[in-house]
Amino acid sequence: MSTRSRTVATVFSTFGTALLATGFVMLAVAVTMIDVTASDANIGAGFLVVVGTPVGIAGLLGIVLGVLTRVSGRPSPASS
Repeated sequence: MSTRSRTVATVFSTFGTALLATGFVMLAVAVTMIDVTASDANIGAGFLVVVGTPVGIAGLLGIVLGVLTRVSGRPSPASS
């Protein structure tokens, strides 16, 4: 595995983890904000859900891309 592909895999994994954690926190805050009597809180919670879900999905995709980059840069056992 070259140094460049290892660096790319690390960047994907690091940013993916940060985005996944951010999305998870946004969704967790949205769940705790929902209130039956306060419509403003529900609007804020809805915004967090609408933004937090794509952020979490982007983070998950970043982690998967990091893993795929690591695996594709590794020589296969048959080539030895």
